[in-house]
Amino acid sequence: MRGEAMRSISRRSWIAIGVCGVILLSVNVVPSSARTRSGSPEDRPIRLYATAYGGPIGWMSSDNLKHGSVMINGQSASSGQPVWSGDLLQAGAGVRASVSLDSIGAIRLSGGAIVRLASRHIAQNDRTLIASLTEGEISVDLDPTATAYIRAGGSQYASSVGAAFLASVRAGSASITVRTGEVRLEEQASQHQYTIRPVGHGSNIRVQAEGLTRVQVQVLEDEKPVPGVAVLFALDTSGTVIGLLGLGTLTGTTANVVTDSDGMAAVQFVARDSSGTGPISATVEGTRVAWTGQISVTSRSDRRGSKWGYAVIAGAAAAAGIGWALTRNEKDPIEAAPPVVK
Repeated sequence: MRGEAMRSISRRSWIAIGVCGVILLSVNVVPSSARTRSGSPEDRPIRLYATAYGGPIGWMSSDNLKHGSVMINGQSASSGQPVWSGDLLQAGAGVRASVSLDSIGAIRLSGGAIVRLASRHIAQNDRTLIASLTEGEISVDLDPTATAYIRAGGSQYASSVGAAFLASVRAGSASITVRTGEVRLEEQASQHQYTIRPVGHGSNIRVQAEGLTRVQVQVLEDEKPVPGVAVLFALDTSGTVIGLLGLGTLTGTTANVVTDSDGMAAVQFVARDSSGTGPISATVEGTRVAWTGQISVTSRSDRRGSKWGYAVIAGAAAAAGIGWALTRNEKDPIEAAPPVVK
């Protein structure tokens, strides 16, 4: 009987040791952002959001594109290649190329077209093409629920839903030929001066090392939003580079983004793994109108170390309690309940 009792205690001891190890590992590997104390303001579900601007807006649909005949952001494009919001497309002389835009329609480039494309998706039936045409021609065929904003030759045009039209710029002069629907002239850009301001943050932006934040500005004319203008975001590279800008093909220390119909241009800033401070600027392309801010990247090492220590202590205490509960004699009175791990 005594030997059987010893074997039973031995089995319980091994079980206790195993459970202790599991508890310690599970507590320590949980991300610090997910471990909160009950009743604290942070004690709420963690929600993840997906945003449309994080993915491509379309793709090159032309077959058998010759190398170098169409360029995207200065790089040779190929059939089926994704097109991202803010991409600059250039078609060689005599080249005809097509771009299919998700839930918006199709664009055909010709005549040495140089155009920057973006899109705005708010709801199922609110899709807008935003294009800034510098040179050449684009033929636009919109889906029945889509509209378009076009900037060409210093002018801004807005289309009706489902319109089809040809926009061209030659020697700085723009023209629009409407096939179906309506395209109206909004205003001459040269009649007003731009202003640019940050939205959602001030001029001093803080982000943790290896974290990311959204930098957003709005371009205005006479206090009215200006869609379809290109904004160049740039980090200072004269010193230590503290991070990168952009998503998709827009990745580096600079990023070009076209304003949406609310005049907004935004880019993601991804911080590196060390602390530092550096300026960031947003300039309206072709002008001297700019906003300058400062990004400070803060180290997370101190905070991470303190939480790690708390996690180890909490895990050890929890494991000790459960180990005691498993190894005690069944005839012993229960004096206290083991701690609860949340």
